[in-house]
Amino acid sequence: MQEGLSVLIPVYNHGCAGTVSKLLALCDSVPRLRYEIIVADDGSTDSGALKANGAIAGMPNCRFYALGKNSGSAATRNFLAEQSQYRWLLFLDCDIGFHGSDFIATYLDNRTEGCVTSGGVITCGTTKKLRRNLRFVYEHNAETAHSAAERSKRPYQSFRSVSFMIPRDVFLECRFDERFRRFEDVYFGKELQRRGIGIRHIDNPVVISDFESNEKYLNKIELDLRVLYDFREELAGFSRMLDSTRALRRAVPLSVIKVWHRLFGRAERRLLTVCRPNLCLFNIYRIGYFMSNYK
Repeated sequence: MQEGLSVLIPVYNHGCAGTVSKLLALCDSVPRLRYEIIVADDGSTDSGALKANGAIAGMPNCRFYALGKNSGSAATRNFLAEQSQYRWLLFLDCDIGFHGSDFIATYLDNRTEGCVTSGGVITCGTTKKLRRNLRFVYEHNAETAHSAAERSKRPYQSFRSVSFMIPRDVFLECRFDERFRRFEDVYFGKELQRRGIGIRHIDNPVVISDFESNEKYLNKIELDLRVLYDFREELAGFSRMLDSTRALRRAVPLSVIKVWHRLFGRAERRLLTVCRPNLCLFNIYRIGYFMSNYK
C-alpha cells in the first residue's frame, strides 16, 4: 500500500465542486504529500448537482464516480474505500467547510497507526440571522459537546462520520454496515469498540454552514427516528435517544406518552416549523414521535 492520503466524499443531491477545490488547496499546502480526492455520487436525482459535480473529474488528483443507483451512504463509503490507493483514508461529508488552512496538516500530524482520528464539527453563522432555523439552533446549542475533551469522555458513542481519518487496512476489515441507511456511523462506533480499535478525538473541526429549512429538517429527523426504532436493539447504549426513552418508560406509562403525542404532536410540529425554535419543545416532539412507534 502506497504511503499517502485518500480523501473520500460521498455525495447525494448536493454540489461539492467548490469543496473539492478548497481541499485541493489544503492538500497542496502540505509539502511532498501524495494524495487523491475521490467523490462518488450515490444516485442523485438532482441533475443540476450531478452535472456540476462532473467537473470534479477534470480536477488534478481527483476522480468522480456517478454510481447511478441510490444505495445509501454506508455502501458509498465502502465503495470509495475500495477505489482508494493510499494508506490513509480521510472521510468527509459533502456539505462541509474548513476552518483555517491547516486542516489536512493537522489530521496528518495526529494520525495514529491502527486507530481512528476524529476531528469534530462546529457551526458557522450568527444566532441572530439564523435564530428561526431549527437545525442551526440545535447544532449550535450542542457545540460545546463536540469539543475533543467532551467527545473523549464517550469516545465510541461520540463518533460521527462527518469527518474522520482511518488506516485503509483497518477500515477494510471493519467497513460500514450496509443495512443502515441512517445511523451507520453510530453502529460503526459500536463495531470499533467491539473490535478494540481505538478512537482519538482531536480539535480539528469541519464547519457546517448549510442549514435546510425547518420542514425538511423535521422530515429528516422523523425518518431518523423511524430507522432508530427499527435498529433499537443493535444501537442500544450508543444513542442518547434510546437511553432517554428507556429511562422515561420506567417513569411514565407508554400509553400516556402516546396519548400526549396524538393530542399535541401536530401542534408541536407546526410551532417548530413556523416559529422561533424551542429546543425543549423539539425534544418533547422527538420523544413523542419515537415512542409512538412502540406497539
